Amino acid sequence: MAATDDSRAEFAGRVALVTGAGAGIGRAVCRRLAAGGATVVPTDRHVGRLREVADELADLRPGAVGMAAPLDIEHRADFDRVFAEVEATCGGLDLYVWNAALNLQQPIFEHDPELFDRILYANVNNCWYSCNGAVQSMRRRGGGSIVMVGSVAPDVVATVREPPYAISKAAGRALMLGIAKAGGPLNVRCNEVVMGLVTGTRFVDSRPEQAEAMRSDVPLGRHATVEDIAEAVAFLASDRAAFVTGESLNVSGGWYLRL
Repeated sequence: MAATDDSRAEFAGRVALVTGAGAGIGRAVCRRLAAGGATVVPTDRHVGRLREVADELADLRPGAVGMAAPLDIEHRADFDRVFAEVEATCGGLDLYVWNAALNLQQPIFEHDPELFDRILYANVNNCWYSCNGAVQSMRRRGGGSIVMVGSVAPDVVATVREPPYAISKAAGRALMLGIAKAGGPLNVRCNEVVMGLVTGTRFVDSRPEQAEAMRSDVPLGRHATVEDIAEAVAFLASDRAAFVTGESLNVSGGWYLRL
């Protein structure tokens, strides 16, 4: 698909790294940033999906892909390798989208302790670790923007089978606030997009009946699309939000209003 003449070249000259880029929200974020002129570094642990998204971005616009990097958010060595490669290949990082998350569900009173720890380590500890690496790169380039993809999970009845995931999203919100506070003097902003159920993601697509039953709880009458989330990410990453930091943008169609 050839790129259209789009006036949204707001990310021209900027390098954006996206985790979990191989499918769903991450892939839509890559498309949106590339359409806005960014040089995108998609990362994913699934090499086949990574190749697919890299080819898609290359078809969208020449120069849209800085590099495509295998990365598993459970492994800090992967982050070290990828950030070093971004510095060498692209000259550094301007935008970082923390999208990937580990969510393996079990009943709350039967959750395997080792799996519980594994989820929190990936989603919290390595979120901090990777954001720290991103900030070090951004400060050398004069600033940047971090956007975390959060969830309504800590705030709704969603913790019976996914307690570590919900805890990690609550912790991610606290981390976002800390990064925003410390990052301000470095001209580094940090914000969060809070999602509810999103069509085109594994959770919704694998549970169509459950998702349909929950649709009545959304005042706008539908679940989000991956493009809805990507557009919100793009807004917070862009200069349109140049004076916005430490904020959680709820993109759930008003799902909070059901509480």
